[in-house]
Amino acid sequence: MIFNKKILFILSLLVPLVGCNSIFTKHVKCDDEAATVLVTQVLQNDLNELLDSELKNLINNGSIKDLEPAKLKILAKNIQFTLTDSRTDFIDPNSPKTTCSMDLVVTMPSDLVKRSDEARTKVNVVSVDAHANDLGVDYENNKIHLILEYVLQPTDKGDKILALLKNSSNVQTLLSETLTYAFLKPQIEKNQIKSLEANRVAAQPDYAVYTDADETVDTEGNMVEAAALAEEDYN
Repeated sequence: MIFNKKILFILSLLVPLVGCNSIFTKHVKCDDEAATVLVTQVLQNDLNELLDSELKNLINNGSIKDLEPAKLKILAKNIQFTLTDSRTDFIDPNSPKTTCSMDLVVTMPSDLVKRSDEARTKVNVVSVDAHANDLGVDYENNKIHLILEYVLQPTDKGDKILALLKNSSNVQTLLSETLTYAFLKPQIEKNQIKSLEANRVAAQPDYAVYTDADETVDTEGNMVEAAALAEEDYN
């Protein structure tokens, strides 16, 4: 199975922050708790958007006839995003934008990764670990590590924050495809069983025709032999 590769562009999310107007007069601090919550929400929303796109493709291709599409999004809830140690990289003096970075650890359940790898093996696709290596993602023991870069900016009214993620696309691609293969594992197995059964059934008529032909030849041979014996008796 080949998935369409998608580049995840910078995505944003606006979250209202009640009672915080005073801190948005110019710049938002990178260690602001509300900003950290916002970045986590953006990460989750970006992943969900990728999964929505995958689902549309799978449905349109008729690839998940035996699966419930909602289960893919349910699997995504098992992904954990942990953000720590925020740093201020740049405060733009000419705008209210603040460029930040933070340590991101994404944890995937071991059973989910196992299911994804088993499905990949059945369709001759590289493992999760190899896929991470191809994408240049720091992945080990079911965890992804990334120094996440992002930009914070308040709205003009100062009642909301805009968060722009700069370097999370490859991580999101790895997560999306890992989840999708884990989701597809039962369908892949059913398809393989159906294919084996179809091949077995398809082989039966060939065997029957061959058997009928043999019987026809034997019958004709017996008839010739019987006629010869009759002629001998007559003589």
